Amino acid sequence: MQLRGKIISISCGVAEVCIIREKKACENCSACPKKIGIHDSITVAAINGIQIGQEVVLRDARNWFTKNKMVSVLLAFVLGIILTDAISSIVSFGHYRTEIDLFSGGLITIIIVLVLWIKRPRYLFKIALAERGRITYDGA
Repeated sequence: MQLRGKIISISCGVAEVCIIREKKACENCSACPKKIGIHDSITVAAINGIQIGQEVVLRDARNWFTKNKMVSVLLAFVLGIILTDAISSIVSFGHYRTEIDLFSGGLITIIIVLVLWIKRPRYLFKIALAERGRITYDGA
């Protein structure tokens, strides 16, 4: 997803952006006829080199894993069970127990859920500068 906007304010590493529908933006964001809807401004993480009044492109900050959390959790559970079966067939632990498979699947699932929670994006969008018809992306 990609949105166009204009920087309204910058403070403490956070930029407030007025979202616009067309390439032209007026100076008054509260009365802008080109805004998308009621929520015409959004906060994003500021990057170096942006200024107030500059036009920017906002891109989605989420990746596949954060968009599809349930699929990631299900894959982690299945991977845990398969990994435990593979290790138990290579190394003999004595008596085989089915509960160990479920335990390891649950353990890997909890680890993946914690990683997804820690790595979640703070903001839904990140800034890509719009300069003279081309878009430069800052991966930070």
